[in-house]
Amino acid sequence: MNWGVELWDQYDNLGAHTQRGVDFLDKYGQFVKDRCSIECEYANKLRRLVKNYQPKKKEEEDFQFTPCKAFLQMMNEVSDIAGQHELIAENMTIQIVKEINNLVKELKDDRKRHLHEGAKLQAQLQASLSQLDKAKKAYEKAFKEAEKAQENFLKADADLNLSRAEVEKARTLSVMKSQACEDCKTEYANQLQKTNELQRQHYTTTLPKVFQQLQDMDERRITCIQNFIKLSADIQRQVFPVVSRCLDGMVKASETVDPGQDSRLVIEKFKSGFSPPVDYPFEDLSNFKNGEGNTGLHPVPSFKTETIKGTITAGKLKKRSGIFGIFSSNKHHIDDTKDYCDLPPNQRKKKLTQKIEYIQNQIQQEAAASSSYSPESVINRSRTSIQEVDVYAEEEEDNTDFDLEPLPVLGTARALYPFDAQSEGSIPMEEGEEFVVVELDQGDGWTRVRRGDIEEGFVPTSYVQCFLYNNC
Repeated sequence: MNWGVELWDQYDNLGAHTQRGVDFLDKYGQFVKDRCSIECEYANKLRRLVKNYQPKKKEEEDFQFTPCKAFLQMMNEVSDIAGQHELIAENMTIQIVKEINNLVKELKDDRKRHLHEGAKLQAQLQASLSQLDKAKKAYEKAFKEAEKAQENFLKADADLNLSRAEVEKARTLSVMKSQACEDCKTEYANQLQKTNELQRQHYTTTLPKVFQQLQDMDERRITCIQNFIKLSADIQRQVFPVVSRCLDGMVKASETVDPGQDSRLVIEKFKSGFSPPVDYPFEDLSNFKNGEGNTGLHPVPSFKTETIKGTITAGKLKKRSGIFGIFSSNKHHIDDTKDYCDLPPNQRKKKLTQKIEYIQNQIQQEAAASSSYSPESVINRSRTSIQEVDVYAEEEEDNTDFDLEPLPVLGTARALYPFDAQSEGSIPMEEGEEFVVVELDQGDGWTRVRRGDIEEGFVPTSYVQCFLYNNC
């Protein structure tokens, strides 16, 4: 189908149609742009949701249970899904929105050029028709004047009262008018031939060519919209495998939930180790009446409710003074001065075991320190700490000061991003700031660094770039 053949007389309608087509393409581009905004907004809300439900410091102890661990893993998968929605928005913006914007501008320029050419051809044909109309009217006027001059000559020639000169004048005028009529006739015929040829070329060659260019432009626009719709589907389909793996990860996380394991954790967490109370003895009140006294009576035992936080002796926690006493929750720092004698037997055993493991890790770290740090002091201090754990030491007074040697330097670190310390034990840092590393990441995402000669604290491991010494 050809617009130039089928729609030879629909120049104005084709111009309006192509304009509506370009407007529709622009509208589709705006739709994809809004779609990308929605994808980004959805991704941001998913990330905000995950951030809001991250465990607080006071809830970290509860996240050792399998449902909590599964919940954390599920939130990680949700965060990955959010990243896929951001990827959809990014790819659509680059591959579709920008291409549509460029295409709309190009189509507008092409349409304007084609319509300008068509308008020029229309103007040429209209000018030729005007010349034809003028030539025709001139011929009609000359023909009437020639006809009238001929009639006047015939009347004068038949009139015997007119002189020979007057008759000759009428004849001469008739000949002139006849010649002028012939000239106008020839001009009219020539203009008619030119106009017909121009009109034939206009409606069979030149204007159909313009219409064909408009048709090609419109079909190209339609094809591009088709390709953009397919591309948008392909972009979304590309993230399906990743989203599917995230969903599989959620299912796998749900399969890690183990009620039996959690029950054992509850027992391990709260078991006191005390034996259940014995039976109450029978109290014979007649002994009081007989004056036998109460020597045979057994006092009713008093009981105290034990929890993981409640204690029998209500002992006070000791705090380390000095600059090393600021490190607490972020690295799960264990107080070397505490023997946990205020806890029930099972809980005390658990705490002391953790303390031994912590000190052994410290021995391994300090043994790998630089040669400038004395190995003998590391071993002596570690042996002393282990001896303090293995024996039940008596409770010391509160606020005891300890003179601690500074931790050895394991390397250097440079801040990749700024960090605003919000929790106890952490220190703020600026991007590009230099530190020395005094304790490596133990798997909890924090590295211990020192600023200058005094200030120490923990910073996120992912926020710094570490350069460790060769012997570390």
